[in-house]
Amino acid sequence: MNITVNWPRFLVASLLTAVFVAVVAIVWHGHIASSMYADYPARPADQVKGLLPFLILTFLIQIPIFCYMYLRSYPQRSVGNAAKFGLWAGFFTMMPNGQFWVGTPGVGWDFLVMQLAQGTITLILAMVLFQAVYKPADERWTAPEINFGKFLPWGIGGAVLVFALDLPFHQFLAPKLFTGYPAADYPSRTPDGAMLAELFGTYMYQLTCFCYLYLRIYPQRSLGNALWYGAWLGFWVLIPNAQIFVAEDKYTWHMLSIQFPEGMILTIIMMFYFELAYRPKPALRHAAAE
Repeated sequence: MNITVNWPRFLVASLLTAVFVAVVAIVWHGHIASSMYADYPARPADQVKGLLPFLILTFLIQIPIFCYMYLRSYPQRSVGNAAKFGLWAGFFTMMPNGQFWVGTPGVGWDFLVMQLAQGTITLILAMVLFQAVYKPADERWTAPEINFGKFLPWGIGGAVLVFALDLPFHQFLAPKLFTGYPAADYPSRTPDGAMLAELFGTYMYQLTCFCYLYLRIYPQRSLGNALWYGAWLGFWVLIPNAQIFVAEDKYTWHMLSIQFPEGMILTIIMMFYFELAYRPKPALRHAAAE
């Protein structure tokens, strides 16, 4: 599937959208909702100031890709479709916040709700802004139909697979493989049952959406497309880790450098599994056609 992109106009519109998201995030978390960070293990202000260029860079990468995913997912573009994508896919991008929240001391459920709501609403507004500025033309192709009766078991199965591999890695394997992972003074807490249920829910939503986006973005499915998608979108979904890194005290570059390749490897594994499990066999496809 090919889409028509006016790249100069797309870059202007998507980068403007990225600046909007970055400014809202900095103003909201640094000023409007700053009182909710009173007990959050925040990085000292002088360190945050030094990391601001890196923070801005994360938005300049994250949001243009988000806009491109919208064009790949919705052939019929409108303010309504842009807002819809900002809602469900924006909530999808906030799942790392819900995962970090489980282990972060000093913050309660109200803090989590605030972050998820602010991030999702911002991305709805961002996509409406992108739609208004870029004015993408409708494409001739239609979004592929998805058999949810078949998709959901395999998509959720992939999410469970990543959950089962990721937690033991961070809790047991990574501390043995890497010195200083996590940092000895890294702030943490022991989650209760409700927090663990929330953590499991973030994986279920995040990784099921990950598979759903693959079907929307790559209607011509193949093992090569699945593995390539697992690599580049696996990198993209970890960008919130880099944004949290800027804000959270004792979160080191060393920790971040381990999390990115590990997360990408997991998404590649998941897409290998999903492509093999979900894709209909040629014989079955031929039989269905008859």
